[in-house]
Amino acid sequence: MKSSGKVLLYLLVIILAAFLISIIFMYTRENPEAIRKKNSTLRVEVLNGCGENRLALKVANVLRRQGFNVVKIGNATQSDFEKTVVIERSSDDYSNAKYFARRIKCKYIGKDIDPALHLEVSLILGLDYSRYFTNLSEEF
Repeated sequence: MKSSGKVLLYLLVIILAAFLISIIFMYTRENPEAIRKKNSTLRVEVLNGCGENRLALKVANVLRRQGFNVVKIGNATQSDFEKTVVIERSSDDYSNAKYFARRIKCKYIGKDIDPALHLEVSLILGLDYSRYFTNLSEEF
């Protein structure tokens, strides 16, 4: 009789743990509609900083499918960037750049506030762009 009580106790602990894990998952999961809405509020500039042909256009298409408001595409002033960088353009606390960098999984963030650009974020694509944007060969 004593061992059946232990089995019941273990079973209850397992059920409680599964319940807690499901609650944690439910509250930490990101809502795709909320992400798309937030993405659409960011005005993004995509700059090719590595000289790869049509790279900014290809990446802009990917970002637009994710809901980002890509408002400018072009080449960076240099074409020898080794690392892809997200540049904050409007907020002193880096909030836009941090959000955007998290979405594309980029760890390099800088700040160059310029209200005349009417942007929240600039993305400068470096030679490591394929770490962040795979399957670009499928883009036109």
